[in-house]
Amino acid sequence: MNFRDAVGCYMDDMERRNFSERTLSNVEIQLRNLERFLVGKEMTDLKLVTPLLLTQWQLRLMDEPTRQGIVRQASSRNKLLSAAKGFFRFLKNEGHLESDPAHDIEYAKEPRRLPRNILTASEAVKIIESVDTTTTLGFRDRTILEVMYASGIRRNELLSLKPEDVNLEEGLLRINEGKGGHDRVVPLSRVAVRFLESYMKAVRSDLLKGRHSDRLFVSLRGKGLVGETLRHMIRKAAKTAGVDKRVTPHTWRHSVATHLVKNEAHLRCVQALLGHRSLSTTEKYLHLTINDLKAAHRKFHPREKGNERG
Repeated sequence: MNFRDAVGCYMDDMERRNFSERTLSNVEIQLRNLERFLVGKEMTDLKLVTPLLLTQWQLRLMDEPTRQGIVRQASSRNKLLSAAKGFFRFLKNEGHLESDPAHDIEYAKEPRRLPRNILTASEAVKIIESVDTTTTLGFRDRTILEVMYASGIRRNELLSLKPEDVNLEEGLLRINEGKGGHDRVVPLSRVAVRFLESYMKAVRSDLLKGRHSDRLFVSLRGKGLVGETLRHMIRKAAKTAGVDKRVTPHTWRHSVATHLVKNEAHLRCVQALLGHRSLSTTEKYLHLTINDLKAAHRKFHPREKGNERG
């Protein structure tokens, strides 16, 4: 199997696993970089690709500028490596390769970046409660915001939800085929359960008007919501609430994690809720609480005020 055919099979597999069109496009572009490298090495047989060859590719990326002509950062190199790891893992699992040459290739260490535009707890509640629930669409939007704030769910995960993923009796939400193809079950707040119950019993059927959709959250046309509709709804709710921050679906995810950590939730629990594969990804939220502690220390500690003498 040549490289292009192998990539085609991999794209088909990712599509079956409900990855977004944007993700599919990005992965295909990222794999082209690897293809160019292999072509330059006159490597046409994927069975002959070795860990050493992939390490050479990673080293070359350090000197290779991006399409914008800037130095390729660690995060950019890691995205390319992640695409390659998924690709070779698929080929091995499908029996096209005897071993996975990318399995032991390590990611580059990235500088820690803290999330921006985190909502305070009061801002989150203000946005949620600003939505007019007397209308069908308003009730749907309020339900979505309650689910996002309760679960820290990703945008594409939310858009892919089905009615059968909701367990109202247990107050649980099943998230299928999350990032990296991993499933997880997360708890819902009692408020989110209450809104979901009403939405599923009456509001959703009003939106469908006899039409069929396998998606939990649907539009006025009875079809599953798309990302732009979700982003617009969130921006509108933030504006209505008077919250002067750039609020996106991912803002809610970051805010959920931050609020849980601030209230002393165990990092492992937050990791499980968000579906992070590595605890180090979750630990960045701990740094936000440390920053808050430092700010409070400077503001309130007698020795920081400058009006106390030793």
